[in-house]
Amino acid sequence: MRRYIDFRGDGWDERTDSRMRAARWSACLDGLSDEPPLDGVIDGYPEDLLLELAEEGWVALDALPKGRAMRRRLRGAVLGALADDADCLSLHEHALAERMLAGDGEATLQTVAQIEAAYSLRMRMWCDVGLAGGAPAVRMDPRLARALPDILMRPEHRERRKRVFVFTGMLNGLLYIAGYLDDRLPRARFIQDVLQEAPGPHTERLARNFIESSFDTYPLGGCNLLVHEALADPEALLTPLAAHGALQLPETSPGQMFASMHGLLPEEAAPAETLQRALYGALRPEWGLDEAARDLRLLAKQDAPMDTLREIMASMLCVLPTPHMQSALRDMRRSTPRWVYRGATPPPGAQDGTLGLLH
Repeated sequence: MRRYIDFRGDGWDERTDSRMRAARWSACLDGLSDEPPLDGVIDGYPEDLLLELAEEGWVALDALPKGRAMRRRLRGAVLGALADDADCLSLHEHALAERMLAGDGEATLQTVAQIEAAYSLRMRMWCDVGLAGGAPAVRMDPRLARALPDILMRPEHRERRKRVFVFTGMLNGLLYIAGYLDDRLPRARFIQDVLQEAPGPHTERLARNFIESSFDTYPLGGCNLLVHEALADPEALLTPLAAHGALQLPETSPGQMFASMHGLLPEEAAPAETLQRALYGALRPEWGLDEAARDLRLLAKQDAPMDTLREIMASMLCVLPTPHMQSALRDMRRSTPRWVYRGATPPPGAQDGTLGLLH
């Protein structure tokens, strides 16, 4: 979804992936109503809030009438596009929808990914989000809960979901390699490769909704960009790129592309394992080995200085850093490809003033 917290002014210690996720969780909780989630957005929301949601454009509508006619039009638009919208949910939205169907229309929210998926489903006017027993929860509109099981059982749905899964993995891999993507080509490729239909208002809406519900988006330089969720300061990376035209992805082997879809490049694997072994048994109770090593590696991808990485690693430890830990950290930083601009020359024909990046 759209980047809704500005981390650019924070110090490196606040830019770790885990700290950023914690900040997103707190911001999402702050936006929740103290009331339990309603049975339906369209029937239960005040007209001004309903109009505010409609203006976000997730539901395909022209100018809306006021009063009951508005609710009737919205209800018809949501139900009329339900099959295509269900096919094009993000992975987290789809999982949450299935949990709601299995839980009599309601589900609790325990992770950042789940609560953000609940908010994007509310943008689709599928559900409401609130507090149930003091915990964040989501409730699906009863009309949708009755209609969705048959829609999810369609052979067409299963085939589209296979393509959605592969497409999501590919974009996650590209974001891990580059840190960002211009959203125009992914949207076009979604229409072509996932929907397998011609471009038009309907397919463009489906592609836009999928992209914005699946990835962090960030407007810059006239473009809407997809950015890796751990990239704390997109402008520090992208402003130099905008001044030099579009850069292409570095040459990437099939092995690197496959590994990047799982969040770790082949050249990063051995140093990451060495760092985890060095930290084993020395972390504070709130830290896991995978989380600590990932936080440090993702900061290295943003070119965090070595002294900063030492300080952040030390803050994770319940003992003093050892020379072995320092050496493992230094090797990890050296082996980690960066997301930062290093003055590379754009390829011929790339000087178009865009930030396009996708093979």
